[in-house]
Amino acid sequence: MSDTNPAFSTFPRREFLKVATGAALLPAWFMEESRSLAQATLPRSANDRPSIGLIGCGGMGRADAKNASRFGKIVAVCDVDAAHAGEASKMFGGAKVHKDFRKLLEDKRIDAVINATPDHWHTLVNLAALKAGKDVYSEKPLTLTIDEGKRLVAAVRESGRVLQTGSQQRSDARFRLACELVRNGRLGKLTEITTVLPAGLNQGPFKPAAVPKELDWDFWQGQAPRRDYLKERTHLYFRYWLDYSGGTMTDWGLPTAEMPRASYAGPKS
Repeated sequence: MSDTNPAFSTFPRREFLKVATGAALLPAWFMEESRSLAQATLPRSANDRPSIGLIGCGGMGRADAKNASRFGKIVAVCDVDAAHAGEASKMFGGAKVHKDFRKLLEDKRIDAVINATPDHWHTLVNLAALKAGKDVYSEKPLTLTIDEGKRLVAAVRESGRVLQTGSQQRSDARFRLACELVRNGRLGKLTEITTVLPAGLNQGPFKPAAVPKELDWDFWQGQAPRRDYLKERTHLYFRYWLDYSGGTMTDWGLPTAEMPRASYAGPKS
């Protein structure tokens, strides 16, 4: 998944139909879903439009918020990178800017938040948002460990709020169609399937650099081990470092167990 792949994207019906060789191959649920998406309408009144806060204003966060803005209003944005926060605020008509997500969560106007922070921040931000009474859309991976997942499930049940996690690689209609065709033998009997994931960074060692003036590097690292600043650790590249993520496996997939940390040959610092 690219950093600009929208989380709530819809596709014209004609685009859906190009996926298969003919309408006869398309299952009923897929045909009905494509019609529904093509005919989707926006909320009809201001009362139907929730106020939304964006936490994490990188490419994925802004894409998520842009799609969510069709159904709600982005009233506040938050990022420890002032440049990202400023770009997001401008994109959403001067939404209020925060550097500390806890300040955004204090805003009583906000009904729901989009959590598009680096992976190591997902659980802490989600727990805080639920405690603040906000509904949450959180980018994947939802958590990095099983224990984090258990705590988050308990928090959702206790708060009674809604939490949805990004799962484009599972819920996107095109992926579901592919699964439908394979599982029902529409492509014949498959004896071998090869799955390929991008390897990410494999260079290094990298040289420490000066921290950009717009970035609060200490806040960005959060509870992760303290490291010298490298541009290759932040933003798009953070997912390839085990201090913050689990590589492409957790970026694209939804693992049900903690990743085997010692077996990952990531970039060298």
